[in-house]
Amino acid sequence: MSAKLFSMFLDMIFPPKCIFCRGIVSSGQSVCEKCEKEILHTSGEKCIYLPGSGETILCTAPYLYSGKIRESILRFKFYGQKDFADFYAESMSVQIGKSFPKARFDSVTSVPISGERYKTRGYNQSELLARAVAKRLGLPYREYLVKLRNNREQHKLSEKERRSNVRGVYRIRDGEQTAEKSILLIDDIVTTGATLGECGCVLLDGGAKKIMCAAVARAL
Repeated sequence: MSAKLFSMFLDMIFPPKCIFCRGIVSSGQSVCEKCEKEILHTSGEKCIYLPGSGETILCTAPYLYSGKIRESILRFKFYGQKDFADFYAESMSVQIGKSFPKARFDSVTSVPISGERYKTRGYNQSELLARAVAKRLGLPYREYLVKLRNNREQHKLSEKERRSNVRGVYRIRDGEQTAEKSILLIDDIVTTGATLGECGCVLLDGGAKKIMCAAVARAL
């Protein structure tokens, strides 16, 4: 049996379903027409300010953090629905190609979570995304950063508090070398950009040549 016929056979037994509403969709599709109409896409990149330097790095994201995307990210992040990672990574990879068409990355990394939070959740959602994006882009994934302590959750804080909350929280992992590397930094959501800005600073202070960022969604 050919691969195409085998795929059709599987679709008959296990019909593909919309990742958002679980309704049946056509072969090769991940989102139904109804849900697709409710998803808000972004255009352009967001500038993220690096603390204390006055410089910026760019972050791109395929979606706005609202509606079905917001609901799905919350399920992905807090309720163990790790299967969203592949869907997000596919969209992120396409968006990265559009936003940074001339970029040549050496590796992909992610925003880390604390050991305490990892034990509670069982996974780092940003790492899942970064590994899936790296695979699609044909790049190595490197765990460059480590989080030193479990700070307050960012979404509960003001913009000023967010920047203070992440200051000094991250460092380069022992044994990792970032010197002269062009790195793609991945997170799940970008709002004020405080977390990505802090991580970007740490990587650049560690000798990285260039940092660009990508997320699943960004705030309005």
